[in-house]
Amino acid sequence: MTNNGHEGSGDSARWFGPALAAAAFAILLTGMLSAGSAEQSTLDLLLRRSKGEAMSVPLTPGQSSYVLEARRDGQVVPVTLASFDARVVFVNFWGTYCPPCVDELPSLLALARSKDPKDLVVVAVAYDDSWQAIDDFFAKNASAQVPPNFVIVRDPNSTAKRDLKAAFGTDKIPESYLVRGGRIEAKFVNARDWIDPTIVGLVEALLGG
Repeated sequence: MTNNGHEGSGDSARWFGPALAAAAFAILLTGMLSAGSAEQSTLDLLLRRSKGEAMSVPLTPGQSSYVLEARRDGQVVPVTLASFDARVVFVNFWGTYCPPCVDELPSLLALARSKDPKDLVVVAVAYDDSWQAIDDFFAKNASAQVPPNFVIVRDPNSTAKRDLKAAFGTDKIPESYLVRGGRIEAKFVNARDWIDPTIVGLVEALLGG
């Protein structure tokens, strides 16, 4: 009888141990899913309030590896969106000749200044014909002081439907995208006040996720 009792206890232990592990995993998974759902609900709410469009799609190779021009030490150098490793990359399509783009620029610069460069980088993709036009614009607008995490780049491809904004599915400016972890999380059409509390809250939510 004693031996049978010990054998029964052993069998119970062999089944009870895996059951506990499975239950613990289920609780952990439920917590993770709940946290993910809560974050998504917050993002959805903030996007609706800011009139942004939720996307949650990965950057395509054509978007992440598209070659843009940047200026470093007076030299034009190639860069891609994949080269920016901040937690959130804010892609803004604009041009100095575009009045709505210029109108929203101060608030976009203010948003960049308010964040740590390791957390947020604004990539301002200009569609001016030359760097001279961009340089002249900033020379005449002393108030548009550029923080380190506001990176001005130029799209060298002026061919219709073959530039970067076309790769994002648009031919209009201004248009903006929030990218996190290689995924496009949100899209904004037309100019915005980028320091509106709802939009700042959205950026904070993405940074905290």
